[in-house]
Amino acid sequence: MVGSGAGKCDSTVLWALEWITTMSDPLRRGLHDLTRTLQRLPVILYFSWTDTKARYIRSVLGPFWLVLGTLIGVIGLGVLWTALLDMNAREYFPSLAIGLVLWQWVSGCVSQAPSTLVQQGPVIRNIDLPATFFCFGPVIGQTVTFVHNLIIVLLVLIVFPPNTGWANLVLSLLGLMLTFVNLLWVSTALAFAGARFRDLDPAVTAVMPLLFFLSPVLFRVHQLPINAAFVWLNPFSYPITAIREPLLGTPPDPLIYLVLAVSALLGWLSMVWLVGSHGKRLPFWI
Repeated sequence: MVGSGAGKCDSTVLWALEWITTMSDPLRRGLHDLTRTLQRLPVILYFSWTDTKARYIRSVLGPFWLVLGTLIGVIGLGVLWTALLDMNAREYFPSLAIGLVLWQWVSGCVSQAPSTLVQQGPVIRNIDLPATFFCFGPVIGQTVTFVHNLIIVLLVLIVFPPNTGWANLVLSLLGLMLTFVNLLWVSTALAFAGARFRDLDPAVTAVMPLLFFLSPVLFRVHQLPINAAFVWLNPFSYPITAIREPLLGTPPDPLIYLVLAVSALLGWLSMVWLVGSHGKRLPFWI
């Protein structure tokens, strides 16, 4: 019996060692891909900025048309919803402006991700560049647009100043950083899935309008009935709440930041493994 138990123990140890070896090789290759991308970060930033400028070449306002479009949306929706719901404009406009700008940032990254690698197919097949180089680019491009739209948030907060302290600003910045880190791995995972399964792109496009109304953009979570806990089943609720609520003077539940942090940790590990294990197959998928 002792010999049998020892044999099972040795078998388990060998299986564990084999599993660790199997997992470590993709992780090592994924980290190498990520390192090569980080070395090219200035190139990604340059391409993202010039792409934004190129879309508005020969226009007077240039990239600030992005700001004007968002500003019109905030004013239009703000006037409409304050009138329909009989809400206080001083309370609603800051909530709407921050929520709408955050939604455009997060949803823009998610919507663009499934087609990212497919659109870059000719480049991927002919130039030796890391896969994450193509996946991180759109996220940084959307972030450039997001930074432009922060002008609207600043203007609204000047007109309707909330009661926000330094501690709340730190919480909002923490939520902003966690959101950006999560967007990088989510966009990479969706880009790989979209390259392998072409139905993902139209599926994401079809679902996004519904998620807009289920996300706390036009409303705040505390305005919902007590039994509306389903809002937390929507992943978009976490970054919007973590960033917006502190700016409006209401620190959210610390559990929200914990969810974002755990999601970032597990997501990056999964993303690095995904890139390392399937990166070589990418040219054949596209």
